[in-house]
Parts: sequence; structure tokens; C-alpha cells
Amino acid sequence: MFRSVWRRRSLLLGFLRRELSTRYAGTMGGALWAFIQPVLLLAIYAFVFRLVFRVQLPDLGGNSYVTVVACALWPWMAFQEGVQRGTVAVVNNADLVRKVAFPRELLVMAAVAGSFAVHLAGFGVVLAALSLWGENLHLATLPLVLAGWAVLAVLALALALLTSGMQVVLKDVDHMLGPLFMLGFYATPVLYPMSMVPEAFAPWMGLNPMMHALEPLRAALLQGQWQIASLLGMALLALLLLWAGRWVFTRLSARFEDFL
Repeated sequence: MFRSVWRRRSLLLGFLRRELSTRYAGTMGGALWAFIQPVLLLAIYAFVFRLVFRVQLPDLGGNSYVTVVACALWPWMAFQEGVQRGTVAVVNNADLVRKVAFPRELLVMAAVAGSFAVHLAGFGVVLAALSLWGENLHLATLPLVLAGWAVLAVLALALALLTSGMQVVLKDVDHMLGPLFMLGFYATPVLYPMSMVPEAFAPWMGLNPMMHALEPLRAALLQGQWQIASLLGMALLALLLLWAGRWVFTRLSARFEDFL
């Protein structure tokens, strides 16, 4: 797959440019919506949990609740949007798929890459703002954080290849993703640190791959920890899922024209 993508990298870049240029076409806010939506969500969560419910979260390491949530919210948003946009990438380009012969996975890759590029830019702006605000962030761990984003991107691509192929055949796959992501969001330590989870539920939380992907990012930024082993394990899992996702996608792509 990587050799095929490298040979057609100019086509992939073209799809990526189109993905980014048409994402917010016709909107007044333009690319600012990539920053506005997560910021609004962050403000709502802070208001509900800190001011309304008055939840006391220990072990924040001297950081505010907003900072703790922000370190995991932006990677989660990139992952979720990447999978959802990648799922419908082939269906949304049905005319192109029917008329032109090219590797269909490039459409999925462009959708996933576009989502991660937008949210990574927003993540950088948020980290800069939090640092200027006086939050105690360990920016020396940014190489590990970027590696974690890369692992999440590969994982999102693996799932998007699987679901995009199924979406062509089963038109309700994208409708099922919404409830599944909502359940996954609250079952993943995004709004709370892992230290808040009761010991009885901790082993079950450990079965969630996203926990092993997001917690190293948060620990790196808030505590300066380099949890390399966790990310290496996630990288191996992501590559295995990528192989499986592309295998399913390749088998289904031969029949795409029959269903589109």
C-alpha cells in the first residue's frame, strides 16, 4: 500500500488540497470552525462539570480542568472526524469512482489526513494559548505527542478503510458510527483522568485502545512522562488494523461500481 501511495503521491496531495478547500466552502467562519467547535465543547464541559455539578478532580498536577480536557479532546476530535469523514469518502465521490480508475483508498486517506491536519493546527494554537495563560505544560515532550498523533492517524485510517468499504455496500454504516462514538467518548478518559476511574473498572478501561493512545499524550504534556512502551504497542495494533482494513477495502472495492 505504501509503495502504491508513494507512486501516486501527487494525486493524493490533490485530493487533500480539495478536501481542505471544500471543507468549509461557503461558510462565514471558514477554517475558524475547526477551532470554534472544540473550544465551545471545552467551555460547555468546563461549565457543566466544574460550575454546575462542581465535580472535584484530584491529581490534576497543578493544571486547570480545561487544560486536562484539552490535552485529550483535540486528538479525540481528530480521530472521530477522521473516521467519520473517511467512511463516506468513497460514497461522496461516486461519480469520480465510476468514471476514473485510481486507487480508491486515496480518497479515504485524504479525508483522514485533512481532519488530522485541521485539528492538529487547532491543537497547536490551544497549547500556545494555554502556555501563555500560565498553565504548566511540558512542551519538551512534543516529539512524543506528535508521534501519538501519528499513531492515532494510522488507527483512524485503518478503521476508515474498513467502514468506507462497508458504507458502499451497507448505507447505514455512517449512521451507526454516531452512537458508537458517543459511547466511546464517555468510555475513554477524555473528560476525566484515568486516576478517577474506580479500581474495579480500571481493567475494563484497559481494554479500550483509545485509552492507551490518549493517556500517554496527556501524561507527556501535563507530567512530562515519556510513555513510549504504550505508544509502541498502539503503533503495532494500528498497523495490524491497517493491514486488515485495507484487505477488506480491497476485496470490496472490486464491486464498488455495482453499488454506487
